[in-house]
Amino acid sequence: MRKAHRILACAAVALTLSTAVQALEPALDPLPDLSAYPTQLLVDGQAVEEGAMPRYLSGSVLLPLRNILEQAGYAVEWDAQAQGAAFSLDSAGTYLLRMADGALTLDGETLWTDPKAVVLEGTTYVSAELFDYVEGVSADWDGATNTAVVTTDAPRDNVYCYDLGEGTITQGTREIPYRMQGVIGVPDGENCPVVIFLHGSHPIRSAAENRYDLGFSYLVDQLADAGYLAISMNVGINYSFENGEPSGCERTVQVVEQQIALLKQAMEGKEGIFPCDLNKKGNLDQVILVGHSRAGYDVFEVAARTELLEVKGIVSAAPALVTPLSSDPVDVPVGIIIPQYDGDVTSLDGGTLFDQLENTPERSSGTDLIYLEDGNHGGFSTALVRPDPFADRETLPQVMEPEKQQAFFSAYVQDFVKSVLETGKTPLETDASMSDQYAGYPIMARVDTAGTVLYRAAADSVKSLQTSGVAAEAVNACSTLDHTAGSFRIPGSFQQYDLTRLGWDSAGSSAAIPVSADLKDASYLQMDLAQDSGDTRNRQQDQSLTVTLRDAEGREASVQVKAGTPALTWQEGTVETIPVAGQEDLLQYSTFTPLGTVRLDMEAFSGVDLGKITQVTLTFDQPSGSIMLREIQTVK
Repeated sequence: MRKAHRILACAAVALTLSTAVQALEPALDPLPDLSAYPTQLLVDGQAVEEGAMPRYLSGSVLLPLRNILEQAGYAVEWDAQAQGAAFSLDSAGTYLLRMADGALTLDGETLWTDPKAVVLEGTTYVSAELFDYVEGVSADWDGATNTAVVTTDAPRDNVYCYDLGEGTITQGTREIPYRMQGVIGVPDGENCPVVIFLHGSHPIRSAAENRYDLGFSYLVDQLADAGYLAISMNVGINYSFENGEPSGCERTVQVVEQQIALLKQAMEGKEGIFPCDLNKKGNLDQVILVGHSRAGYDVFEVAARTELLEVKGIVSAAPALVTPLSSDPVDVPVGIIIPQYDGDVTSLDGGTLFDQLENTPERSSGTDLIYLEDGNHGGFSTALVRPDPFADRETLPQVMEPEKQQAFFSAYVQDFVKSVLETGKTPLETDASMSDQYAGYPIMARVDTAGTVLYRAAADSVKSLQTSGVAAEAVNACSTLDHTAGSFRIPGSFQQYDLTRLGWDSAGSSAAIPVSADLKDASYLQMDLAQDSGDTRNRQQDQSLTVTLRDAEGREASVQVKAGTPALTWQEGTVETIPVAGQEDLLQYSTFTPLGTVRLDMEAFSGVDLGKITQVTLTFDQPSGSIMLREIQTVK
């Protein structure tokens, strides 16, 4: 008798390539051929990396029979006499798939005939529908993720797909049903911290049914091995216009609360909710939220609005800000990642998010902003297999392989979880080097942390500067205001963002900042700045500068910030002209230039009284150049 599918309501049994391609909206033109991308096999929530994988044949997707059945515990043999694949499980009888006609039999009784069964290169491939007739195993093809999703009755190590049944969310006077699905990784220990992943809005066919939660199964698996209870939730219903226009992230909050309520019951010992034993496994007072794309915004709202979780930290990858945060953000450490070649959130909204967090006076927690060079929007997830929908064709060859981007993401998320739960700080908050790499991948980074501000760019602050050979100008990153930064372009969409432009035409030019500061207890002197790469005075080369502290007795100590420092590097690009009807043309640098954080060890400033510092001086080493300065502060 045919079984009902247990996992993907959205999956077609044999999804044709033409159907998948037509459904990709929006996308590059022409649309990419999905068959050119690697397929994946996920069994009970775990990625299977060995053996035959699903493959496209004549526009249809076929699944590897042996690799799936052996994952389910079946013994599989080739029956030479019958010219077919014979397989059995314990005493469940013997199945036979005859290749001559595709007939599937159980102890001689025909169950179904697979018209697409075929042997290719020694491997038997079948339609997903065949597994509807096999006891203890179900398979579906998810064209949105290029993944065969298989569930079995066989025990797995620690990762499981789950279906908690039908849930209902309320929007206004409407009640909208949905399936409570996801992937969960179970650690060996008890009372383990909980990491929750939320995916974004990437509709291909039906947003409510697409399983984008599967895209973070690799991290769920790794975190479970590391001792965390990890969950990736399917929150597609929040992005489902076919069920009415969503109301902000209201649906996401409800989905999370409903699933967490059931998780809590399971952790208190109630059986039969999840397909695994969760008794005493998790600690909802130690929760890290990780969101991607639209969910990179949603996680802040979830943290602020739910009372079922004690959120200790938030990671936001390639966030899309439909609106500014609707409430005061929770005061917890935050890590924001913006990929250089984001072809979906092309404005790199994470920069705006960082600015909002930095300018929230009530916050005392640190925030990392990581600009991932060569990254794109979809590379964080295995569920997004095509180029980003608005990707620049010229930059596609520079985009890093998804496997590398996922390795970076895995390293940062795991470091973030460990650092926040153990120290209450982000991974970069106490990093003295502010390296140009993280886990071996090139980055530029900026960090907001508690400290004393010595200088902050503003229209009035530039008047305090004492310059020698330096033209100091108060500018704004917004191109619609007077005194703009010109072509200089930082990530994010800003209404107001003050900067100080410092330009010079001879080596040794300087800008001095009068201060009255006690720096004895400070660990670092921190500057947020960037080279203005579109300014011809930089001559397409990296800059260097010397920072000098002067005390009340007139003694000075200096530290050089060498060329090659990420924040002072020249970013390859060109100045572009953007016509504006009825207005003067705008200038824009073709490459985003993120501000970077430079840290100098206070111990390096020897010979001065750090308790009585009266002046901070920036002296520029190159014959000419231009930089943008945002802030100088101390870090304890």
